[in-house]
Amino acid sequence: MKDVYRVFWKELLQVFRDRKLIFSTLVLPVLLMPVFMFGPSLLMGRLLQGAAAKTQEVAVAGLPEEALKALEEAKLAPKPSPDPQEAVRKGEFPVGVLYEEGRYRIYARLAGGISEGQVAAGKVREALEALRMRKVAEELARRQVPKEVLTPFQVELLDASPEREKAGGILGFLLPFFLITFILSGGQVVAVDATAGEKEKGTLEALLMAPVPLLHLALGKTLAAVAMALLSGVAGLLGLALGGAWAARTGAGLLTETGQTLELGGQVALDAGSFLALLVSAFLLALLMGAVMVSVGLYARSFKEAQSYMSPLMLLAILPLIFLQFRGLMTVQDWHHLLPLFNVALLMDALLKGSATPWQTGLTWGSTLVYALLALVFAVRVFAREEVVFRN
Repeated sequence: MKDVYRVFWKELLQVFRDRKLIFSTLVLPVLLMPVFMFGPSLLMGRLLQGAAAKTQEVAVAGLPEEALKALEEAKLAPKPSPDPQEAVRKGEFPVGVLYEEGRYRIYARLAGGISEGQVAAGKVREALEALRMRKVAEELARRQVPKEVLTPFQVELLDASPEREKAGGILGFLLPFFLITFILSGGQVVAVDATAGEKEKGTLEALLMAPVPLLHLALGKTLAAVAMALLSGVAGLLGLALGGAWAARTGAGLLTETGQTLELGGQVALDAGSFLALLVSAFLLALLMGAVMVSVGLYARSFKEAQSYMSPLMLLAILPLIFLQFRGLMTVQDWHHLLPLFNVALLMDALLKGSATPWQTGLTWGSTLVYALLALVFAVRVFAREEVVFRN
């Protein structure tokens, strides 16, 4: 196995000599992940809070005095307008209100994404709803009907998620996706340089003439891609963890449709067994994709061509991860743990939530190992084909 180690070490040294590449692959994710993942949400939260506290002008027409007073109490400034809808359409006011025939019509520009007009429209609606409830309560009191008839019972929505899933928050949802993404991007760096890069430099022919079995050569290059993939995955997770800690410390959250606050931060708690299982899953995935990317990179004529091949490969590999967000809407079957990439994502998600079973783990590991060995055999066969190796 000395030949495998020498090829492995040669490829890693080749990559680590490029400081810019190391910075962009291992250092930059740690610095940028907190900003990219949690910065926009935190900024949006601050802006929404500022918009809610601000007093917005409202174009009004036909409103009774009690409605005008309700708007003023909600930190809104009613301004008379002959046509509130047209005033909002022209951008003169963020929101407008028209009262006619016993109906309040609220106008706001809702098609352009989150804006101050949407925040102001929400404030107007809440103020008018409060006014409506107050008038109903006054009418019930006048007729000597207890106001409790309006609320004969209470409805309360509670989170019954397991403690580990609840503690992870949105961080637990994002972790499998970004771990796999960084594994793929990190392995690509070595795979392309070790194949198409050596073609361009003219060193691949000399390497193939060395007394090294093709299996050892392919395995050494693949393991180098695996090592870089795992390092990139660790760097990405570190950045994601720092961002989660930052969001948790600031108490940031996103308001869901149910009125609950979805925590942006989280504390992923893993026992020793789950942590080890997560590492094994990441290693097997990196082994599979490393062998595939080495084969694809060797087929390319140049470094640029190899990169053009890697882009659709990355998209194809990420496609199963997109369906991971719908796992709560489907029943996970045993055969799902036999699907490449999707099975690893499912297992990682289950490990983080503490719901993984030995059967699911065995199916995922076994199938991924078989796929990785088949990909490695394919890589060796590619190395043995001169029309592929020398197709530049």
